[in-house]
Amino acid sequence: MNGEKQQRRPRAIHRGAILLVLALAPALASAALKVQGKGKEQILVREQFAAEQRPRYDMFAQKCTRCHELARPIAALVSGVTPLSADKFDEEGIKKYVVKMMRKPNSGIVKEEARELIQFLTYARSLAAQ
Repeated sequence: MNGEKQQRRPRAIHRGAILLVLALAPALASAALKVQGKGKEQILVREQFAAEQRPRYDMFAQKCTRCHELARPIAALVSGVTPLSADKFDEEGIKKYVVKMMRKPNSGIVKEEARELIQFLTYARSLAAQ
C-alpha cells in the first residue's frame, strides 16, 4: 500500500509540472521568441526568423503537427524542458527529442530533415533563452 502511494506521488508531481509548463509557456516567452495564440493553438511567428531559418520553420510546423499540436514543442522551446517527460530541452536534449520523433512510424522525418529540425530547434531555443 505504501509503495502504491509512492508511485502515485511522482506521477501527480509529473502531471503538475506538465500543467505548470503549459500554463506558463505564454508568460515565459520572451520578446526574443514570438509565440502567437494560446493553449493548443499556439504557433511561432514565422517572420521573426532569419530568412535561412524560415524553410526549417515550415518543415518543423509541417512535420511536428503530424502527431501533435505545435504547442508541445513550443512549450519545450520556451521553458527549456519537454512537457511530457520533463527532460532538458538544451542542444543535447533537442537532438535526443528529434531522433525519438524521427523513429515514430508516422513522423515522415528522414535523417537530413532531422538535421535541419535540430538546427532550427537549437536556433529557436537560443532565441527563447535570451
